[in-house]
Amino acid sequence: MRNLGIDLGTTNSVAALDGTVVGPTRPSDESPILPSVVAFPPTGPALVGTEARARRAIDPINTIFSSKRIMGSTWHSYATTKFRTQYPFDLVESAEGTPLFRTRAGDLSAIDVGDKIFRAVLGRSGLDPERLAATLCVPAAFDQAARDATTEAARRSGLRQVRTVDEPVATANAYLTTGSEQRGRFVVYDLGGGTFDVAVLDGTADEARLLAHGGDSYLGGDDVDHALASWIADHVVRAHGWDLRTDALVFDRMLSLAEKAKIQLCFATQTRINLADVDPAAPLTGASLVVDRARLEEVGRDLVSRTFAVCDEALRAAGLKTRDITAVFLAGGATLLPSVRSGVAAYFAQLPRCDIDPLEVVALGASLT
Repeated sequence: MRNLGIDLGTTNSVAALDGTVVGPTRPSDESPILPSVVAFPPTGPALVGTEARARRAIDPINTIFSSKRIMGSTWHSYATTKFRTQYPFDLVESAEGTPLFRTRAGDLSAIDVGDKIFRAVLGRSGLDPERLAATLCVPAAFDQAARDATTEAARRSGLRQVRTVDEPVATANAYLTTGSEQRGRFVVYDLGGGTFDVAVLDGTADEARLLAHGGDSYLGGDDVDHALASWIADHVVRAHGWDLRTDALVFDRMLSLAEKAKIQLCFATQTRINLADVDPAAPLTGASLVVDRARLEEVGRDLVSRTFAVCDEALRAAGLKTRDITAVFLAGGATLLPSVRSGVAAYFAQLPRCDIDPLEVVALGASLT
């Protein structure tokens, strides 16, 4: 059986088959990257991916995203409690004490949402799950309940042979297996949409050995979006006397625009946000706000600094200093931010490696594991 590596990400999902990223079979689906979003429109079947993400601004209650953040969580857990304060969904507690998304399609768990994303990954690529052995990537910070829930979602989609690998280990495997890195001691810095993972590996022997790892299951690109959206909301209150945070649905639109601005600022020095798109009822006709890269770096500085506190702990556990590290491999969409890359370079006193696409490297490594 062929080995399928799947990175079920907080923001995006991607699959690779025996070392090659799996692309969509339809010409209209240009990218192998599938947004991890599931929407339930008033009529017709559920939507997954880009079509689903387009509905976020008009129907946020029924457009589920970032569900990985509560995968395997209980209702009273820290993850669920924080999730309820940051996202607009109508969450309810199940009879088993787990969170459910209340949608027009019924009450759905994070496992149900994950199942639909797995099915979309397989379906758009024309893959037969019965003929595949799947290696699922999970954050190193995931506990056993979250790992089990991810596995259950994959099995519901039709995948029968399923195992898991920590995302940082998969990233290191991608570099070491492809021969693009010499032997040594490596760090994988993985900052995705919802989680941060760091792993220290000894690659001096034929097979890389995990020395130490750490992570924060509630630290990622989503939190940068929240920080930027909050700064914009504060600016609007000061400039226009209008609070964009009083309505959860309005603030979610602000979050969506903040995410787009963040992505644009990975490649441009500034971008413009049309404030009237956030709240049509606000007296902001024609008002817009220019956000530059320096502002994004400022609002995200504390979040990036938190990742290096985790790196400190992982290196200490491995008994190593930054000078002992041969190479640093990047993974996760948030590492596209220039401030993150420059911060990693300063911390480790070397340029990080990103010659394998950080959005694809985890799935690639898993498919080679």
